[in-house]
Amino acid sequence: MAVHMTRSNEIQGSTAGRLLDMLLPRPSSTFLLRCAEAPGAILVVDRAVPPTEGRKAVLSTDRGLRLATLDSRFESSRVGGVVTWVIRDPS
Repeated sequence: MAVHMTRSNEIQGSTAGRLLDMLLPRPSSTFLLRCAEAPGAILVVDRAVPPTEGRKAVLSTDRGLRLATLDSRFESSRVGGVVTWVIRDPS
């Protein structure tokens, strides 16, 4: 099956373009991850959002990536990005 990647600026004005603009305001610093802790969920993670206490973030650990809620003891050097959206299967 062929997959065609489309940049958000190629579909401006469409509903899909507006959705992409909302989910990915900074495409160069944003990535998508599937979350093992929430089957079927896709996390939208932005590396440009400053990590703050109480936010969900993807942390780099010795065992790989981990989803966590940041507490007052978090190390900013371990934060790979802040979760800005969670996309879930509607069923």
